[in-house]
Amino acid sequence: MKVLIAVDPSDIAEKAFDWYFKNIHKEGNEVYVCHEAEQPDLPTVFFAGGASFPAAEIGRIMTDHNKKKNELENTYTMKCKSYKIKHHIDIETTQDKPGVAICKKAEKVHANMIVMGTRGMGAIRRTVLGSVSDYVLHHSKVPVLICRGQDQ
Repeated sequence: MKVLIAVDPSDIAEKAFDWYFKNIHKEGNEVYVCHEAEQPDLPTVFFAGGASFPAAEIGRIMTDHNKKKNELENTYTMKCKSYKIKHHIDIETTQDKPGVAICKKAEKVHANMIVMGTRGMGAIRRTVLGSVSDYVLHHSKVPVLICRGQDQ
């Protein structure tokens, strides 16, 4: 079975990852760890006279974004190695919203299941802010296991 585990830098994602391994992982399962990060918001400020946002600031934003991606990849590479499992780590920057990108990634790798965490927002906050896990749950073509981030 191919299991896609969607992660981000949060403790909730790490708990969902660990919960999967402690409770349902079976030897022989192939694990795809993915993080589909939206491209960072780059300033598009233009000043009178044709000047634009300083290139150094754009470079700082991109460096910070890439550093966070590398740290996340290292964290989950080490966790997978500690569990001694066959795995693939896929930390990408995408044009899509994270929920859309996770569903696309699951189809691309032919995942049989998606595992992810949720912050446990209430119905009103989820409606206003949107929820990645809610989107994946309603749009995925495969079963989705959502681990709650807090007791409700």
